[in-house]
Amino acid sequence: MPVRKEQEKMSDTLHELYPKFPKNFPLPMLLDASTGTSLMRDGMPAGSCTEKWVLDHPDVLKSIQTSYEENGSDALYTPTFGANRPTLARGGFDNPDEMNRELASLSVGKAKFTGGDMSPTGLFIEPFGDTPFDEVVAVYREQAKVLDEAGVDFFIPETNISLQEARAAVIGIREVSDKPIFVTMTVDNEGMTLSGDSLVSCLLSLAELGINAFGTNCSQGPDGMLPLLQGLAPYSLALGIPLIAKPNAGMPHEEPDGSRHFDLTADDFAKYVPGFLESGIPIIGGCCGTDAEFIKKMRESMDAHAGKLDYSGIEKADTDSMACTNRETVIPDIESLGDPIPADENFFDEASMAAGDFVYVSLPDEIAADTFIENAPMLTLPCVVTGDPTAIAKAKRYYNGKLLVVEE
Repeated sequence: MPVRKEQEKMSDTLHELYPKFPKNFPLPMLLDASTGTSLMRDGMPAGSCTEKWVLDHPDVLKSIQTSYEENGSDALYTPTFGANRPTLARGGFDNPDEMNRELASLSVGKAKFTGGDMSPTGLFIEPFGDTPFDEVVAVYREQAKVLDEAGVDFFIPETNISLQEARAAVIGIREVSDKPIFVTMTVDNEGMTLSGDSLVSCLLSLAELGINAFGTNCSQGPDGMLPLLQGLAPYSLALGIPLIAKPNAGMPHEEPDGSRHFDLTADDFAKYVPGFLESGIPIIGGCCGTDAEFIKKMRESMDAHAGKLDYSGIEKADTDSMACTNRETVIPDIESLGDPIPADENFFDEASMAAGDFVYVSLPDEIAADTFIENAPMLTLPCVVTGDPTAIAKAKRYYNGKLLVVEE
């Protein structure tokens, strides 16, 4: 079979395996490489406001992104990573809508697909911070509205260090757009975010909100990222959501002049591509330290292996039966639930003493949902809920994990 036909057949097969992924997007898919370190290589001073510097030097960004597209990237990210309202305000800028519109125009239409890039806000959400969850949702909603109108094809909240903030991003985007959402987390070598969220919990929770792809970026080179994502493949296939790997070019090393170099060459990096593809990770790109040469080598490797993937040996996880907090996952024994704990003034005391590995909660109305929402962040066990659908929907919006719902 000719290579092109073989790749097209594999793409159809992968779309059947991942029905939540948009059919008009390619699988496997090659994203772009670094924006930040490439801009610094090409003249952006350390400590600059990236978004303002790009607007002042648009030709530098255009050159970088053109080289990515010409070497095989299926998608480019807009240079809007830190262009949310609170981040720009800390730099003294008060025109986020205008900046997002202008920045997006530099990338939209330059490749097959354009992703609206979105960063963490730097805000800390209640009760462990002082910012209400809905205020953070509003920040993402504002940015997403402008990016949507600017013509992005999908959204990519990336480098997330908090599941709760990633959830706020997805909810904010979904309030203004039905375009695909890819989410990538940044984790340590154990697969935990800075906020203590596990990757499995992040995937399960964000899948409930309607994301279309999930993975990790930054934080590791491909050697560290591959085993972390391999463990997610059974969950990814069960949910129909493909995995993303966007690793760094190894570890950074700072030079006396303040510049940085990374361990891996483009050839070194590309050697990991078959391992990602064969392990159930069909969306790949590069983060810090990667450039057009990395894209070229990844494209060559991806094209050589794209028609030979077989995920039949990956056993799907039972995600439909799972509940999780931001770090603990369980399959509750539904047959022995007993009576639910009412979400009333005594809820926290009773839930804290619950035996077993989950808490069964009754949510008969929105008042009970409010009580549950207030106390849930302090619970260590995943929750199973039953009750009024409106109350459950409200609880799901704020719960930092995945609730398992049992009909009354």
